Amino acid sequence: MGDGEDDFTFATEKQRAVLELLANNRTSKEIAGALAVSEPAINRRIEVLRLRLGGITRHELVRRYRNWRDRIAPDAGSSVPCVENDDEFIQLGARAAFGKAGDGSDADETTARFRDSIAVRVDAPWAEEMPPPRVVPGMLDGSNAMLSRGAAITIILLAILASLAVGLGVARALADIVNG
Repeated sequence: MGDGEDDFTFATEKQRAVLELLANNRTSKEIAGALAVSEPAINRRIEVLRLRLGGITRHELVRRYRNWRDRIAPDAGSSVPCVENDDEFIQLGARAAFGKAGDGSDADETTARFRDSIAVRVDAPWAEEMPPPRVVPGMLDGSNAMLSRGAAITIILLAILASLAVGLGVARALADIVNG
């Protein structure tokens, strides 16, 4: 392992890519997104490195890697094999070809632009103007709606009063039987 705790020559290319992003204060989730692998895979790579260096903490791992990187290659950022992608572009292999003949696209293009397939509304749905209600013959139009609601409320109140009167009558009859 070279000169002890500060030697990262044992690390694989994938581990160094993780270390480089980790040294740039990225979370495991961000690193996983940048390298297009799962978050548990990133955590396993970090754990292997930590254990290889004697079970050190994640913070200590980052500190040692930064010191090693700065001492070995101060401009290591340009030699790191990991290249972060913009959210809208995904780098594909050199053999991938997009487009059909005659549609104006370049067949040697190695990046594909993916557009979000979900449409998101910015304004509130109630903010847009509603079309006027359709009037169907035989249905109540808007002018009679208030009258209909009033009639329904009146009928409900009368039903409640009637059930109270019946309940009081039953209670009086039971009281007469018991006192009887």
